[in-house]
Amino acid sequence: MSSCPMKANFRVNNQIEAFYTGGKVQLSKDGRFMFCSQDDKVNILNLELGKVEYVIRQEDGDEVTSFVVSPDDEILVVAYRNLLIKQWNWKEKQCTRTWKAIHRGPIVSMAFDATSTLLATGSSDFTIKVWDIIRAYCTHSFKGSHGVVSVVEFHPDPEKLLLFSAGDDCKVRVWDLQKTESRAVLDSHNSSVTSLSFSKDGNTLLTGGRDNIVIIWDLGDYQQVKTVPIYEAVEFVMMIPHPKRYKTELNLKEKDGFHFVTAGAEGVLKVWNSKSSRCVYKQEQTLATKRSSESKAIDAAITQAMYCPALDEIALVTYDHNIVLYTLKGFKLSKQFVGYNEEILDVKFMGENSSHIAVASNSEQIRVFEISSHNCQILTGHTDIVLELDVFKKGLMLASCSKDNTVRLWHMDIASGLVNCIAVGKGHTHSVGTVATARLSSNFLVSGSEDQTIKVWSVPTDLPTNPDDQSIAQLKVKFATRAHDKDINSVAISPNDKLLATGSQDRSAKLWHLEREVMLGSFRGHKRGIWCVRFSPTDQALATSSADGTIKIWALTNFSCVKTFEGHDASVMKVVFLTRGMQLLSCGSDGLLKLWTIKSNECVKTLDEHTHKVWTLKTNSEETMVVSGGGDSRIIIWEDCTEVEQEEERAKMEDQLMKEQQLSNLLHEKKYLKAIGLAITLDQPFKLLGIVKTIMEEPEGLDGLTHTLGKLRQDQIDATLRFAKQWNTNSKHCHVAQTVISIILKRKRPEVLLDNPDMQQTLEGLIPYTERHFQRMNRLLQQAMFVEHTWQMMRRATAPTDTSGEYSTLSTDDMDIIESSIYQRSGVKRLPERSGDSEQDSSESSEEEEEGMSAEEVDQQESDDDDEDNDSELSDVEQENERTLKRSQVKRSSIDDSEGERRKLQVKRSSTGDSEGESSESEAEMDIGKEEMTRKLTRSQTEDKENDVDNARRKATSKGKQNMKSKKMLKSESKKSDVTRNGTKRAKKMVSSSASTTKANKQTTLDDYISPRRTRSSNITNRLRKTSTSTR
Repeated sequence: MSSCPMKANFRVNNQIEAFYTGGKVQLSKDGRFMFCSQDDKVNILNLELGKVEYVIRQEDGDEVTSFVVSPDDEILVVAYRNLLIKQWNWKEKQCTRTWKAIHRGPIVSMAFDATSTLLATGSSDFTIKVWDIIRAYCTHSFKGSHGVVSVVEFHPDPEKLLLFSAGDDCKVRVWDLQKTESRAVLDSHNSSVTSLSFSKDGNTLLTGGRDNIVIIWDLGDYQQVKTVPIYEAVEFVMMIPHPKRYKTELNLKEKDGFHFVTAGAEGVLKVWNSKSSRCVYKQEQTLATKRSSESKAIDAAITQAMYCPALDEIALVTYDHNIVLYTLKGFKLSKQFVGYNEEILDVKFMGENSSHIAVASNSEQIRVFEISSHNCQILTGHTDIVLELDVFKKGLMLASCSKDNTVRLWHMDIASGLVNCIAVGKGHTHSVGTVATARLSSNFLVSGSEDQTIKVWSVPTDLPTNPDDQSIAQLKVKFATRAHDKDINSVAISPNDKLLATGSQDRSAKLWHLEREVMLGSFRGHKRGIWCVRFSPTDQALATSSADGTIKIWALTNFSCVKTFEGHDASVMKVVFLTRGMQLLSCGSDGLLKLWTIKSNECVKTLDEHTHKVWTLKTNSEETMVVSGGGDSRIIIWEDCTEVEQEEERAKMEDQLMKEQQLSNLLHEKKYLKAIGLAITLDQPFKLLGIVKTIMEEPEGLDGLTHTLGKLRQDQIDATLRFAKQWNTNSKHCHVAQTVISIILKRKRPEVLLDNPDMQQTLEGLIPYTERHFQRMNRLLQQAMFVEHTWQMMRRATAPTDTSGEYSTLSTDDMDIIESSIYQRSGVKRLPERSGDSEQDSSESSEEEEEGMSAEEVDQQESDDDDEDNDSELSDVEQENERTLKRSQVKRSSIDDSEGERRKLQVKRSSTGDSEGESSESEAEMDIGKEEMTRKLTRSQTEDKENDVDNARRKATSKGKQNMKSKKMLKSESKKSDVTRNGTKRAKKMVSSSASTTKANKQTTLDDYISPRRTRSSNITNRLRKTSTSTR
């Protein structure tokens, strides 16, 4: 067995919807179109196709009260309830003129004269007005009627300029347009006059009314000639134009007098002789139906009628909005259209190859539509609303059930396509809500009723199928039982005709064995009533849909729920199996159709075309078409488009690949202009982006791009700008987009670009992102300048301050801290500020001391002098260093103890009087102390720097802008370290910049600081030794 492809989608193939809801109906002169009013629009129906071809509707228009088509079929004039009159060119759907009616009430009747130049309107304000359509003004206004003017007609001879009107005052008035006055009043009817008909020569007038008579008038002297009793309310009267043509078919044998046709409440056409005043021919088929058990026909089965000379047919409009066309020869049915179906309760495919659909609506009639032409056959027989249908025996047999407590069987004749009732079953005590037929044998059917019982009916094999045979057989009950505690909503027969499933309003479904006539089990689990039950075509499973919005699949072996489908927002009315039982299709009160895959338990497609609840759906035998109907009076025929969409997608992909290959070839051949045109045709903006980038990467890319864009057509320029708008949204492609935009704006004039209707939308998309890109570039430029500035500051801060490079590593603060600590350890007071006099005194004393020294001491003194000259550079910051030393003393509390011990040792040794030994030991201790203190100070300073850097980095990271925060932190550190001396400023900047830019400076080892500090400490020691010697 070949695998069956899963269905993925359905699309609307055809639909039958309402096109007439009451009001006027008119045929065109050539008989091709029929004009019908529906609420606020006029639908124009193509009689050959049975479909609405034109819809005349004004936006925000009011309800249509009347309309008329000119005799030449060129002009359509529509009157609305808001007293507006619109003139339409209906073939072009254009309103050519609109004017305000002078009437004070709605217009209810309209008529054109034979020349299509004069228009008469009759209103509910009892007045009549005549309009000149060509010159667009009102020519006459007639007053005198004492009721609503329901009929207006011009005399067929345009030279006489006579207008006839009739209304609720039971009188016919003749108006003279030349004298602008009433010429005559024809007063003989006792009820409303509904129809007027003129003889071919224009000398005789027939008037029919609801007083059940037709009056013959002589228009020469406006006298009554004869009154013909019709015995029914007359809605239509017409003189037969050519009696000889229909002499045989209509039994027109009488030579005296003339013959005319009437139609009225009985729903049949009748032919009368004016001389004998008797009916000579009566139509056999009636349009009136019985609506109750008393067999009482409704009033006014026919509401209006008209004759079309081009078709030689009479169109009748019934009370239930059906439009029926009969030939004048023998009154044979030609076509039948249903203007309004009301609610669609059930629908089934019928006929060979599913050529027809049978519809049960909120009516006692069953309507069988031919799908191709929408021609409808109305089946009468039930006396109350038909609730459900089922088709069997290859679509030629139809079973129906109704609220009249009966079940009927119908047979379709293959040759003629006519459907006739062949059998009826009576036995239920309440309305029969569901029916199902056998699948294999076709010899029985099952019905379920509100009386909570199910009945199995035997279908005889020798039922009459001849359409002429009107004998109706009686069906017999084979098996009956009380099945549920509440109304039975659905019954289904298994594919092998052995099992029966029933679903009820009592929230349960039951399984029955038809041969043994016993119940096998029940299915319980729904929270509300069950609307539908269906057997799987392949598996031992049953699907149920409920008012709780769920669909459940049950196993027939153990009556357990296998799967539950949730997705509808309201009651699930019907469910059917598809694709050999692998899929489900459901409809619900939410107006949706849903396609489910049973294996994955997922809804793969939702169809939303109905505007009201969907009562029913059904598939044809091949499962290629689905028909659905609902409360919106629409019958929609869906077709499976899965394979079509797959083929379209495959063809689209192949075409896409071919064009992409062609595009690659053009790029390889460097035919950029054609490549750009192809990318625009494919609507691929990023392909075009790649082409532009390829052009720009060439040696003379900008010139080449300018030359290429200059050759594009205007529509290609517009598409390129639209693509550039999309590129501009990404900062990665904004430079290319701005380049393209710049080239186009420079080469094209603004007037040319503004001719594009989408240009405003394109500019609105370009401007915000362009401003954002420029702002980003400005910020980047500022950051680049700041980096350059920082680098220059770092170079200045790290430049050497002396020739020996002793101070290139340590900052001024570090040196001052070390020097102050050494002064404290040695017990020697800091030297005062040096002035010119003090330096001279010191120099003189040094010269005196050098006279008593040895050569070696002189050399040592000269070395000390050199060191003193170098150290003199720090004399300017000694006061600042003292203040810094006081701040750092808090951090160095850990070394105070060791310094105190060394001072005690120094005092003890100085008391011995051995100054030379004391000096030597003091120097050794000072060297050790200096090294130890240097290590601690370096460690403390490094930790402080690392803490500052970590705090600055943490603040910058929390705001997401490292560069901007670094800049602010640098400025803040620079302000804090702004001291009065330039050396201090440069040192502070170096510390802050090294803390924010380089990680290596944070991890500098202690050995990098020890060597230069030892040299510095040695120099300080020599200074102290010199000072001590001079003091002694």
